[in-house]
Amino acid sequence: MTYDQKLANYAHNTRQAEIYKAVCEHGNCNKAAKVLGVSHQTISASVRKLKVRAAKMGYSPDHDMTHSAAPGFATKRISTAYNQDGDISQQWHIQEPEKVALAEIQEGMLEAFKEDLFGLYNLTEAPEDCNKKLMSCYLIGDHHFGMYAWGEETGQGDYDTEIAEKILIETASKLIARSPASETGALINVGDFLHANDTTAQTPASKVNLDVDGRMGRVGRMAGLLLKTLISLMLQKHKKVIVINARGNHDPDSALGLNEVVRAYFYEEPRVEVMDNFNKFIHFEFGKNLIVVHHGDRIKADRIYQAVTKNLADAWGRCPHRYGWTGHIHHKEAQEIGGMMFESWGVLPPPDAWHSNSGYGAERSMTCVVLHDENGEDIRFKVKI
Repeated sequence: MTYDQKLANYAHNTRQAEIYKAVCEHGNCNKAAKVLGVSHQTISASVRKLKVRAAKMGYSPDHDMTHSAAPGFATKRISTAYNQDGDISQQWHIQEPEKVALAEIQEGMLEAFKEDLFGLYNLTEAPEDCNKKLMSCYLIGDHHFGMYAWGEETGQGDYDTEIAEKILIETASKLIARSPASETGALINVGDFLHANDTTAQTPASKVNLDVDGRMGRVGRMAGLLLKTLISLMLQKHKKVIVINARGNHDPDSALGLNEVVRAYFYEEPRVEVMDNFNKFIHFEFGKNLIVVHHGDRIKADRIYQAVTKNLADAWGRCPHRYGWTGHIHHKEAQEIGGMMFESWGVLPPPDAWHSNSGYGAERSMTCVVLHDENGEDIRFKVKI
């Protein structure tokens, strides 16, 4: 591939320009991938997106499109007339003011972020002598990262982003140390990991004003780094790590972005699987265990049971051990319905002013449940603060 400076000018960011230049210098995507330390798919996808972006602006020399659209304009259509020799006789380049959909902007931001992150994560060596018949599940109750609580007002402890980060890392570290060397570890955030969904600092549905600690951008950045730390700790103990970020009533949209940031960071790590959270129901199987995760907002356990037996009938038949794990109510609760064990999990944060004034409060704890692939729950550990 011959280097084309005009094409390179359409690169979305410096990383995309670097990838295109490497392909031209080394001759193909495979060689460029080895030099840059990323996958062949990453390289080819980046070059393809670069060419598509240029074509939308009217530049694609392979298709006889060599005149770019003016700044602020995009190519609406190009009509080309050829003579009998196959040469261009006339060409009409119709332009219109550039219109970019919000979804496209968001996708571009995410792709740029992913490209900037590729190669930054150093692959770690998997631990030896793990028990492939066990899976350790670390349950993060509603963590409300970004919440602010003043202990003198609530009577139940201070809480801000630094405290939230510290107690989760310390508690998870204790559970990881106590867990057996299970081959698989699952980091399960049951929702409301983030206290606020956006800069309005209100719950999206009911518009309740929230006590927040600082700027949303800072909270989002710290949340991503916090999950990265937890997953990295788990990779030292387990050969494979599954990550679940359920969407809560506080963070139905921001949890989507957080999930994709985590996926992007560990994109090149085959030992990490980040599960999609587009649906409020997230499920997976481990041997004869069926685990269903839902935040628990606007739905009762019996409705979850009905949805599972209807929509996951095949998995229900394969798995005699069925678990429905939720959050939302901020305290421990367990019940069995028709052969499915439901549990809501304790939380680490103290109540905020609203909950404290309303008389709410519960034990602050985090739990690790160890499942056996044939026999179901094997053992569990709990750390209280």
